[in-house]
Amino acid sequence: MNNQRATGIALLVAGFLLLAYQLDWFDLSGPSFWAVISLLIGLSLIRKAITNPDRRGALGGTFFLLFAIFLFLVDTSTLMRPIPRPLFIGGIFSCLAIANLVYFLVTRWQRNLNLFMFFFFGAIGGSILMVYYQIIDVWQFEEIASNYWPVLLIILGAIILIDSMVQKQKRLKQDEEESSTTADEQTLD
Repeated sequence: MNNQRATGIALLVAGFLLLAYQLDWFDLSGPSFWAVISLLIGLSLIRKAITNPDRRGALGGTFFLLFAIFLFLVDTSTLMRPIPRPLFIGGIFSCLAIANLVYFLVTRWQRNLNLFMFFFFGAIGGSILMVYYQIIDVWQFEEIASNYWPVLLIILGAIILIDSMVQKQKRLKQDEEESSTTADEQTLD
């Protein structure tokens, strides 16, 4: 039943996309084609994340949806075309940063590493975009990056320690619950 529903949804989406292509609403070449592919992959991964209790697929689904939106903006000439390489790379890193933040929030703060990855990819994408749009000068950025790069190591170390403490407390809590249920079962016998 579940496989039939997924097949039906895929056929509906493919039909609507081909109809829109036939009516010349958009052209399926270049960024538009990859945007549609990214959109379909993102939607399928988000569907998987919604149906699974462990939310697997939320990170990839969010990234592919954001990447599809980015490519649609490029295709509709909202952004420059042809897209300059720094803008494209900065956009990809920004999509990765937002996807990690969304995954961190969706999993209810279970994995602190995703929060670090949000800051890490956000710093890379944000700095590339700030230099590209000339918000900061390249030399200013180089001075900041060369002086303060160890801060990333400090943040990563702190997040790994916090994450290991949280995981250890979860394991201890699960062990206590298991030992109390086995003790209750033994008293019933």
